[in-house]
Amino acid sequence: MHTALVCIAINRKMGAANMSDYMEIINPQTRIARLYYQGEVVEEYKVEQCDKCSKLTKFDAFGYQIGYDKTEKIIWFCGDCR
Repeated sequence: MHTALVCIAINRKMGAANMSDYMEIINPQTRIARLYYQGEVVEEYKVEQCDKCSKLTKFDAFGYQIGYDKTEKIIWFCGDCR
């Protein structure tokens, strides 16, 4: 497997054994994740690494922690760490 790609398969019950309906592929260089359903791209979204727990999760702008001057975005927390 190429080291630039991280594959996470979410197992769902399907007719064939050991197969999954959904698969998420994350490219760490571009920080873009693609969600596949049975081999077709369903959604493409940006991911970020949480500055507290270091998990790669879907990005949302609400996670930014603002500095003392109220304009600079210092760090980003995922939904679980907020």
